Amino acid sequence: MKIALISDIHGNIRALEAVFNSIKDNNISEIYNLGDSLYGPLWPEETAQFIISHNIKSITGNEDEDLLKNELKNETEKYVINQLSESSMEWLRNLPNYYENDYITLFHGTPGNSRNYLLENVHNGNITIKTNEEIMGIIGNIKTKYIGFGHSHLERVLTINAQVLINAGSVGWPAFFEDDPQHKIETYNNFAKYVIIDNENIKMCNVAYNYMSASKKAMENNMNDWSKSIEKGRV
Repeated sequence: MKIALISDIHGNIRALEAVFNSIKDNNISEIYNLGDSLYGPLWPEETAQFIISHNIKSITGNEDEDLLKNELKNETEKYVINQLSESSMEWLRNLPNYYENDYITLFHGTPGNSRNYLLENVHNGNITIKTNEEIMGIIGNIKTKYIGFGHSHLERVLTINAQVLINAGSVGWPAFFEDDPQHKIETYNNFAKYVIIDNENIKMCNVAYNYMSASKKAMENNMNDWSKSIEKGRV
């Protein structure tokens, strides 16, 4: 078994292309995309069509769910909705929010809620890792050896008993600020990230790409916070 996990592309086709090329260089045939694929002031339509054309197995994330609600809650969401073709929206509608086979279980946030972090607690703006007991209380019914997820954009590997929990990090958005509860996620770099599972080995991959093209695209769309986070990995 040799597979790749990607997550949280957020419409950054430049980062996705670089990750995809790196995955192919590693002779990996199976790619799983863990959601939040299109939301961002970048290239949502191009990103959707790339994923579709390369038959990348995908699930939904919280921002994908928001796009489907079409509530136009902010300028970024309005931009994305206006960019997406009907075929891309139809693809999004048909995605599952959970995937499981003999060896791996995949979801975006937690098995029951795409908006919750699986590993992280937030208290007074600070992020800590949950105890093993807290985590097992969330995933206790999952039996596969590997569990893959995203959402926090923080690449992590955690072993509990005989199970390996893997956060794939973010392909295209390395830092963000969240309002409820208020906290910030920062990776402090501008690499595109993905994870390789190769039998018993887990490899965290950081891929260089033309991040300034993505940063400039966000700036063109008057999203200076996105531009900074893409360039610097900070908010």
